[in-house]
Amino acid sequence: MVKINLFRMRQLMRQIPRKLWQIEQERAKATKITTVLTGMPRASGNHSQVEDGAIRLSELEDAYADALEELKEMRKQLEPLIDTLEDARLSATMRLRYISGYSQDEIADSIYVASRTVRRYLYQAEKELCKRYPDQVFADGLPL
Repeated sequence: MVKINLFRMRQLMRQIPRKLWQIEQERAKATKITTVLTGMPRASGNHSQVEDGAIRLSELEDAYADALEELKEMRKQLEPLIDTLEDARLSATMRLRYISGYSQDEIADSIYVASRTVRRYLYQAEKELCKRYPDQVFADGLPL
């Protein structure tokens, strides 16, 4: 069983959209590249822009898949722990943040509270989960 790092989960939730954007950028570059018709080596070496673009695209797609898989695994392990929270507000806030991937502002809009209140709920819920399950949940970067 992997320990659930809430800080790492927040990082992954921020990185995944950026990784998708990078993949799309690289894919757009790769489709605009034209091959050299002569096939003769160039002065800069015998590198093909098409091959280099395909390699970069493959690396980005692998990094995206790894990050997504890591996040899915942590979500799967965290979900039953969230259900053990007694305060429904804390449970709902944690579910929206870590399982559904909402930002703090999106959570505030959906439950009709201030963003500051959402931060307080998340802090309380994270603190309670870390205290209840110290062998399963921790939060680097969280001042507990």
